Amino acid sequence: MTEQKTQEGSYGIDLRFHKILGTVEQELQTALAKARLESDHGTTIGDGAEEAVRNTLRNYLPSGYGVGKGIVYDAFGDGSRQTDVVITNPEHPLSFPEGKSGTYVVDGVAAAGEVKSCLDVTTLSDSIKKGTAFKQLRMTLDESDRVMTAKEQAYMQQIGLVPPYFVVAFDNKIAIETLAERLREVDLISPPEGKSMGEQDWADTPQPPLDAICVLGKGVWLYLRPDNPMGFQIGITKQDGSKTVRNDYSGWTYLETDAPLVITMIWLHAAMPRIFRGKSVFSPYLVPPIRHAKYMNAQAESAGTNNQSPPESI
Repeated sequence: MTEQKTQEGSYGIDLRFHKILGTVEQELQTALAKARLESDHGTTIGDGAEEAVRNTLRNYLPSGYGVGKGIVYDAFGDGSRQTDVVITNPEHPLSFPEGKSGTYVVDGVAAAGEVKSCLDVTTLSDSIKKGTAFKQLRMTLDESDRVMTAKEQAYMQQIGLVPPYFVVAFDNKIAIETLAERLREVDLISPPEGKSMGEQDWADTPQPPLDAICVLGKGVWLYLRPDNPMGFQIGITKQDGSKTVRNDYSGWTYLETDAPLVITMIWLHAAMPRIFRGKSVFSPYLVPPIRHAKYMNAQAESAGTNNQSPPESI
């Protein structure tokens, strides 16, 4: 049996899990409908949607991964905004009770994101702002850490040493064309000065504030990079009408599908960075390296200068 036939024969297994996740997507929609029936308060409805998504992720992520909510910090002392979904990998040094907001270290975070009961212009802007804060964080690598293959190393540089940030929306009120325009006009986020040691540093690569938007029942937006682990490629149409593939392109693409949660889970499993750590990821948070300490001192001095009151006029 050829490799091609083996791959074709495996599609039946894939479809089984597609159907399972398709059912889970319906359960999520039911959970939101239930929350709306139980309360007409927006915050209560939003909390119900968030918890439903977190519970789903807990059931369909690898053993050892956790799902919570809270604020994520890096070893430079910077933090994200309050985040609806924080997915931790087995390296995360802390754990928190379900439903309680926690304090997380980015080196132990596999991905993070927002949950919106309905995506509109206002909630999209809110997600972009939160993603912008998150994408200024950077993981800290030790010389004993390992990323296995050259392709995975290239991907780590393309994501700028910061985990992916996504949005799960139960519905949306933004036209596809409008959402595409909004996503593509948002500036990439460069690392704060002092977090990168130059162009060769994996942390140096500017990042989009969001990596994926899943709208249940409608489709998925994905920010694709040349070495994305899913192997997706960007197809473009030339001026003469012919089509080709760009292997060197990073940008947004939209997948219209009746099972967007399936695509999102496939993407999430592939996109979460995997680093084999040689020592505890908590170490630089407890004893900051010299470069990190200098960054924190510079931030403190800058904050002190900004807080000084201007001299009074005589």
